[in-house]
Amino acid sequence: MSPSDRPLIAIIGGGASGTLLAWNLRRLHVQARIIVIDPAERPAVGLAYSTLSPCHFLNVPAGGMSADPDDPEHFLRWLRAHHDPDVTPGQFMPRAVFGQYLSSLWAEARPEWRQTSVLSCQRVAGRLELALGDGERLQADQVVLATGNFGPAPVAKVDSDLALSGQYHPSGWDNGFYDRIVPDAAVVLIGTGLTSLDVLMRLRENGHRGRVVALSRHGWCPERHAPSAPAKTDIISPGTPATARAYFRAFRDSLAKGTGWRSAVDALRPRINPLWQALDLAEKKRFRRHLQRRWDIVRHRVAPEVADFMVAELENGTLDCRRGQVTHLGPEARQVLVQARDRTGLFTLSADHVVNCTGPSRAYRQMADTLPHALLADGMVRETALGGLHCREDGALTDAAGRCAGDLFALGPMRWGTLFETTAIPEIRRQAADLATLLKEQCGRNVREASCETVLPG
Repeated sequence: MSPSDRPLIAIIGGGASGTLLAWNLRRLHVQARIIVIDPAERPAVGLAYSTLSPCHFLNVPAGGMSADPDDPEHFLRWLRAHHDPDVTPGQFMPRAVFGQYLSSLWAEARPEWRQTSVLSCQRVAGRLELALGDGERLQADQVVLATGNFGPAPVAKVDSDLALSGQYHPSGWDNGFYDRIVPDAAVVLIGTGLTSLDVLMRLRENGHRGRVVALSRHGWCPERHAPSAPAKTDIISPGTPATARAYFRAFRDSLAKGTGWRSAVDALRPRINPLWQALDLAEKKRFRRHLQRRWDIVRHRVAPEVADFMVAELENGTLDCRRGQVTHLGPEARQVLVQARDRTGLFTLSADHVVNCTGPSRAYRQMADTLPHALLADGMVRETALGGLHCREDGALTDAAGRCAGDLFALGPMRWGTLFETTAIPEIRRQAADLATLLKEQCGRNVREASCETVLPG
């Protein structure tokens, strides 16, 4: 088959999600032209694994980070061959090392690499036409959105003068602001989750020694990973009513019977998406409102090394985690005035720098100049009632009219909204393997149909 006759699969996003899909397509010997499109400087690593900091650790032990859902020791074997022959499944590796692993998978996959952005995706003559940032238009048979997470949502009511001052940093994922923060600067981090710890560790690595205040609505800090025995019974039994309250009660009852909370959370992990999809919309909203943050704290735990660092900072008084919801950020003299509210009322903090460390935004309609925003505006996709994009179980996206052509797919974090758990490697690797199998079947049908049309024209 000549290259011009092969179906074209376009993967938008060259981070972990896109790399795992390209790798699975190569392993399946899919007869297609595979192009990965991403404006990043480096393929494969994405935002999460592009860090070079040795203090940024994975949040999952090495034994749980295999790229192959059917070969749990794939990452471990790579580590022992390329990094540390004595590594154990329970060790937590630096994220930069996992980035090297992804780069090795990219080298095996050998996709075409287009270092540019995708501005839009529209249907033209039965195919999907991508308008690229470099001015080219690309005709594809299947398109996969694998862009990963977007940056944090803007903090409400940031004074325009402050936004231009260089003292407010709208994303903790941006590496460009660290050199602007002098060692003794007072810093406020908006958010007390995983991103805030990444930022704090990077600040200390750069020589910062000033006091840091981390501020969030609940003031809860991440929990640590620790050994736990597998749960011996169902945490949420099959007959449990599909309500947020019933789920919470079943979880609490299992703890009362002696199951450790880590064991209970880990036991729920494989079942969490079916449990979520059993809830009706009102119950999903109730869970998001009352239980989501509690779940995030116990689900997204940090490596022991990171937890030890956090505890030391808290005990030394160099880190203060506070409850409070930011209401306004503005300049005051040469500092930043942070106005916030807690249960007792309004309070203010002064800082030299403020960093937005809240989680990824999925309010795609508010993200001007992004592909999801363009897709929504063109009616190519639709949102769920909770945000994110609506897709079928296989990841195929539905359009504004509820139709599904089966050639435009979401992978990984892009399935958030339809799925509850879809942002971590254990879920993404399974999705990537399953989607690669589906795309291979589709490509086979396309080739057979094209062959029939050639032999029997008209």
